[in-house]
This record gives sequence, C-alpha cells and structure tokens, in this order.
Amino acid sequence: MPLYLSRSRPRSAFKDLLGNANHLIITALVGLDAVERGVVREVPEELRAAWSPNDAVSSAKRSRRLILDMALIRAIDAVDVYLREAVRKPALVQSRDFRRDLDSAGLSIFKKLQAVERNCVSLDSLPLAVIFLMVAWRNRSAHSEADLDAPPHHLEVLQSRAKELAERFRGLDAKMLLGGYDAVRPTTFKEVASLINAAHHLVAELDLRLLRSLDVERFLKDAVWVSLSSSQRPTETTEQTRMRRAVNVWGKDPTDRSGAVLRLLKQLGFSTIVPNRTAGAVVSAELIEKLQEQTPKSVLAWASG
Repeated sequence: MPLYLSRSRPRSAFKDLLGNANHLIITALVGLDAVERGVVREVPEELRAAWSPNDAVSSAKRSRRLILDMALIRAIDAVDVYLREAVRKPALVQSRDFRRDLDSAGLSIFKKLQAVERNCVSLDSLPLAVIFLMVAWRNRSAHSEADLDAPPHHLEVLQSRAKELAERFRGLDAKMLLGGYDAVRPTTFKEVASLINAAHHLVAELDLRLLRSLDVERFLKDAVWVSLSSSQRPTETTEQTRMRRAVNVWGKDPTDRSGAVLRLLKQLGFSTIVPNRTAGAVVSAELIEKLQEQTPKSVLAWASG
C-alpha cells in the first residue's frame, strides 16, 4: 500500500501563521467600528488596562491602520517562513541551484520571490504579481529595500488582466491598486485581504509542484533521520538518541515492526488515504516494504547515506 504526502511541513507552518487571517482581521475591524460608533465607551474590566482616548473616533481609525499594517507584514512573513522551512531537512527544495539562489537572497523576501520565479517557471502569474507589488509597497512604506520596486512585468500583468484580477480577488480594482502603490498610500482592507488570498494561492501551487518533483527516497531518508535525531535526553549523545529511537521502531519483532514503521511515517505527515485531488508525493509500496525490513543499525546507515 503506497503512502501519500499532499501537504508539506512548510505549508503547515505557513497555514499556522496565516490560516484564517481574514476572519481575524474582520473581527478586529468590527470591534473598532463599535468603538468608532460609540457602542464601546469603556475598556473591559478584565483587560486591566487604562483606556481613555481624547478622541475615540480618531483612535479607532489609527488602530485600524495599525491592524492592516501588521496584517500586511504577517502575510509577507508567512511566505518567508514557507521558503525558509522549505530548505530545512527534510528539504522540500532539493535542487542545488534553487537552494543556492534562495540562500543568496539572504533575509530579503523580495529576492527570495525572485529566486522562486527564476526556478519555478509558469507559476500562476496573477497571485505572484499581487505579492510582488505588496512586498514592494511594504518596503516603500517602511523605507526598507526601497530600491527594489515591483518588476515592470508584474505591473503589466495587473494592468492587462484587470478584469480577471477583480473576478479572482473580490472586486480588487487594478487602477486603484497601482495608483495606491505609486502614491505609497496606506493599504486598504481589500488590498491586504487580496495579498493574503494571493499568498495562499502561491504557496499551495508551489507546494504541490515541489512535492511532485521530489526524489521521494531522498526525502524519506531525511525525514526519518530528522525524526531519529529528535527528543535527545540530557545524558545522551546524538548518536545514542538515534540508536534508541531506531530500536524503538526497528528493534521490534517483525510482526510488529511493519505497523510501527507505518505509525512513524504517519507522524511525519504521510497518509494511507488517497487524496481527493492528485497527490503531491507518493511513497511506493516497495519503498515502504524496504523500510519495514530494516534493522536499527541498517536504518541508520540507510537514512544517513
């Protein structure tokens, strides 16, 4: 029976940061609207904080601006987290050229996105253009990496596909978006929500593409090796930890070992359930059987090879 991996660990980390961000932003904005309309006039006692604004309407508007700015940063950071996690073992990015390109970008998410564009051709260009524009907009607003403007070909995508942009991103107006970017005005809720939507689209597409291109045995080796190296006890060396954890699985009687190996692989994110859509990575039954036949000593040699 094969195993499937339809969502990677980096994508899970991305979703942990950005999962239902739009809902949470709206919740906060609803609360600020209540402040602005005078529905809320006093701070709840359980907050144990002083709050007596001279102008509640002005404070609510400024708070709305802060929330949207922070949401913009959070969305961009979530994409950055995905790319950083994608090069850690078990590495989703296995191409040496792609890894080198990402490494050379340093801390710049803008340059990391350029590396993605160079190494993953034919990505959905509309979400990619939205993300490039919003990253450049954030950089301009913060006077950070200000020399890195949105590439002209992405601006052209937004202009030439204005109708599709509005259809896919809930009425987002290309003219207003590009005008706001040029003027470096504060972003609106719709623009931030569109960035979050675009980030989800990009990461989902990139994740599936990277999963499908995996050397599955290499990835499985790295996943097992990382797992065996975890949970080190204070009195153990790393080698002792690996052997102890290997014995816990591969040291079992052959009748119990197969099930133990499957449980470990499920803990690592693999599933026996056939995805509704095309699977990303598929571990063949032959490779699973090969892994189940290992001993503690041989599995360490296999995973480190």
